[in-house]
Amino acid sequence: MEAEARRPAEPALETPLTLRETHILTLVAKGHSNKDIARSLGIAPETVKSHVKSIFAKLGVSGRVQAATKLDRL
Repeated sequence: MEAEARRPAEPALETPLTLRETHILTLVAKGHSNKDIARSLGIAPETVKSHVKSIFAKLGVSGRVQAATKLDRL
């Protein structure tokens, strides 16, 4: 039997993302700005910024690119 090359599994998030956070993270990963996300969701840019800050904390990342990469792994 050949051993399969496997990536180590990402640990599950201690605090899972909410549905809204997941939606916002998907838009962030697609390159949308906070202002664009706010406009499309009908919420204030400050609210998006708050969600993004919470997403970064839950994922343990410090930027949008890291968050998008983490999304691919989840």
